[in-house]
Amino acid sequence: MSIQILIKKLNLEVEGLKDDVREMKKFLFAPLRDSEGDYRESFVKKMLVRSQNHGSFYKFADKESFLNHVRSKK
Repeated sequence: MSIQILIKKLNLEVEGLKDDVREMKKFLFAPLRDSEGDYRESFVKKMLVRSQNHGSFYKFADKESFLNHVRSKK
């Protein structure tokens, strides 16, 4: 094979690799989107404060008490 053909072949392979890397970057570094949409900033702040200030709301002695709580209508 001539050098020109080898260079063209190498350039095509490099372009393919560049495309692959570009696709991987799009996938890996794309911001994650919630399927339900964006949450209001006030809601996020309120939930963050609640999660940091309070301990657990319920303590369950056994699996039956947990299931009763989950199945109860609130």
